[in-house]
Amino acid sequence: MTTAIIGTGGLGSVIARQLAAGGETLRLSSADKDSARTLAAQIGRAAVVAVDNRDALQGAGAVILALRFTVLKSVIDEIAGPLTGKLVVVPSNPVTADAHGNVSRVLPKGQSSGKVVAGWLPAGARLAMAFGTMSAGLFESAGNRSPERAVLFYVTDDDRAGEEVERLIRTAGFEPVKAGGVDQSGRLEVGGDLHDLVVGPAEARSLIGGDRA
Repeated sequence: MTTAIIGTGGLGSVIARQLAAGGETLRLSSADKDSARTLAAQIGRAAVVAVDNRDALQGAGAVILALRFTVLKSVIDEIAGPLTGKLVVVPSNPVTADAHGNVSRVLPKGQSSGKVVAGWLPAGARLAMAFGTMSAGLFESAGNRSPERAVLFYVTDDDRAGEEVERLIRTAGFEPVKAGGVDQSGRLEVGGDLHDLVVGPAEARSLIGGDRA
């Protein structure tokens, strides 16, 4: 299977390496071309650098938008047409940091980032909020744990998107657990109760309630 990854910063690079190690073929795109080329060289034959964001979607069944939340809408607008029919995975946390490293939320308190992103997508795109529940370093260290895999939480309103993102999560070396619909995306974000947790499936399901697993 082929997945496009747009954004090859810290988190995007870690996601790419984990997916490639699990056997996924990748098409990479980034505003920082050198970063994308370096990442592709590290990964090897499983990754190619696309000409641009639209080109990255060619032949890809899914796209991971590993971008700052503040640039998400502009990139979605740029590639809106080809997103129809594809799984769109968004790991972005709706936060920004100032020059002193102070983190603040860019959405009003209580507003679901998942609902906001869903409103930006064209009809026919299938959204899952996933891969942003751990910081890049923790994501890398927690992948492919043994004997029991660590859980990666996700949210979606689309059953088909859920099946597809679960395959990607397993490919990356984690056990997927659904935490609800996109209105629950706040639980996965920085400051949310499910963010930066390294837990097994049983504990994960107890945290979200077994009836929603």
